[in-house]
Amino acid sequence: MRVLPGCAVKLQYTLSDENGQILYQSEEPLEFTVGEGEVLPAFEEAILDMEVGERKTFTLTPEEAFGPYQPEWVFQLSRRQLEGDEGEPIQPGQALTLYTPEGDAIQVYVLEADEQSIRVDANHPLAGKTLTYSVEIISIS
Repeated sequence: MRVLPGCAVKLQYTLSDENGQILYQSEEPLEFTVGEGEVLPAFEEAILDMEVGERKTFTLTPEEAFGPYQPEWVFQLSRRQLEGDEGEPIQPGQALTLYTPEGDAIQVYVLEADEQSIRVDANHPLAGKTLTYSVEIISIS
């Protein structure tokens, strides 16, 4: 059986950056249904027609992966703008969820924090990166 749209796929993978540094290695198999938008479309495209036991390495450009890095998505907030901030410590590297006036959630990452303000980045941590995936198909149903 080959990986086709609508198939449930289970695979192991390693994710590396353009320098070959391993960013993530799956401990548990990743399971998803091809075509349901659970993983990147270019990732799905790259594994089409693979078979159980087959291994493949492929590279995705930033546009195919998490998009280009957008410098304008780095901004400063006053601590008073953060609803629910009761003075709990906010540290660089921490992820926060902000909400637009329409109620949409936006994940941001803290770059700097002091007593008055917080500088955050709304880019995905992998935005702007060329990513290489090494995958092995475990099962297809």
